[in-house]
Amino acid sequence: MRLEALTPGLLQRAIAIYQDLAYGKTARGPRAPVELPAGTDPDALLGVFQKEVVETVPGFPCHRYSLRLGNRNYPFMKLLLQEHLVVGEFFFAVDSHDQMEIKPDYPDYEAWMALRRFNRELKLKIENEFAGAGLDTCTALRDRVAASCEADGTACRGLVLVVDDEEDLAGAVESLLSCRGYRIYKVHDGKAAVAATAELLPDLVLLDYELPELDGLQVIARLRADPATAAIPILLSSAGRVSMADIKKADGFLSKPFPAALLYEMMDRVLKTRTATPAPERPEERPQ
Repeated sequence: MRLEALTPGLLQRAIAIYQDLAYGKTARGPRAPVELPAGTDPDALLGVFQKEVVETVPGFPCHRYSLRLGNRNYPFMKLLLQEHLVVGEFFFAVDSHDQMEIKPDYPDYEAWMALRRFNRELKLKIENEFAGAGLDTCTALRDRVAASCEADGTACRGLVLVVDDEEDLAGAVESLLSCRGYRIYKVHDGKAAVAATAELLPDLVLLDYELPELDGLQVIARLRADPATAAIPILLSSAGRVSMADIKKADGFLSKPFPAALLYEMMDRVLKTRTATPAPERPEERPQ
């Protein structure tokens, strides 16, 4: 969706769906009303959001608009109008905003993990309801990317393992990279990422940080500890804050959201830095 297509009706529908699922239709919990400006000017409607610009590398900005609405158990969850991969195209999403690092030895670790599971399930429910109501979500982004991509005739550039628990976003990345001559294998949790890397020995792992089972840093630690996978380049991405020390554990880092051009730039950069390292022999390829 282009921002000029945003209307009061679309925004009201998104907020109502979010709040009905986050608090219940009986208004259980501190459900605050959201006052929309009069008129239909998209710029005025965007004024209810906080505008954020993510620019991992100068010259490659991506924008998102966030509105903190919370939920009945956690006050920091946000409604997003998100630009990602395709410049100028936005979609509705939910940011659980719960990426704080809580270690297993912390007293409240189990309670925090339960809250994160609740937030994740709620996020998926809201985004599925958005799609069912005809609002643009990452599903629409995936479909548009798939419909618009045409192979450029480039010879096969190698195998990329895409690891992301947001399956539609992983599908959009698959379409973009397939058009550039890469073969793609997708998995959606950390344990599957470790297993697939050991089995397929890809040329690059495009790894999300926030994953079920094992997070991105745990995946990196296991891959680096195995001589068979230690030299495989890893491009880490995250929508949350990641320390510089943790970023250095990967070969490159992308802060979400990011445009496709930056993804290509960072992949090329990471792969070039690894050209001096002999690639491990890859087992016979299997269809996905």
